Amino acid sequence: MSPGRWSMLSLVAALTACDPAIIDHAPTSNLLDAETASLETGLGQWSAWYSTEISREATAARDGEAGLRVAVTGPYGWGVQLDNWPGFAASPGAHRVSFWARGTPGHSLVAQMRVGWRDASGEELQSEQLSSAVLSAEWVRTARELTAPPGTERVWVEVTGSEGAPGDVIDLDVLVVQALR
Repeated sequence: MSPGRWSMLSLVAALTACDPAIIDHAPTSNLLDAETASLETGLGQWSAWYSTEISREATAARDGEAGLRVAVTGPYGWGVQLDNWPGFAASPGAHRVSFWARGTPGHSLVAQMRVGWRDASGEELQSEQLSSAVLSAEWVRTARELTAPPGTERVWVEVTGSEGAPGDVIDLDVLVVQALR
């Protein structure tokens, strides 16, 4: 065998002699931590912001064991937000953002996910919003591709609605902010 050239047999032998590779996360994985995105073991970084009480509920799951239940406690809108200011680590460029939601049937509830791109000091550089269709008892996925501007180092997320009354319920699950590289 000449230097710099591997035979197929040598290459197979070399690769099988190595220990399995361990990758802690894919470069295009969710920028939100697993608990915040899927709510499988807790509320993650979600906190009640206004006119809401939140809980992790098995009956609020779209995928997995649990989801985020948002109970509206007042009129004129509602909101939940991250409790890790200035947000999760992010970088400039293309991202896919999505979430699943469902709501109280027969009410005009819409979930709006606001994504804020921030610099290292926490200053917001740009924000964009995704709005779901009118929610019902059936799950609906809302997704959009966004571009984080130059200078982005953090991403901040909040989910709000301008409609709602005490007793309304919105379930959220599988919230994703994914870098596309």
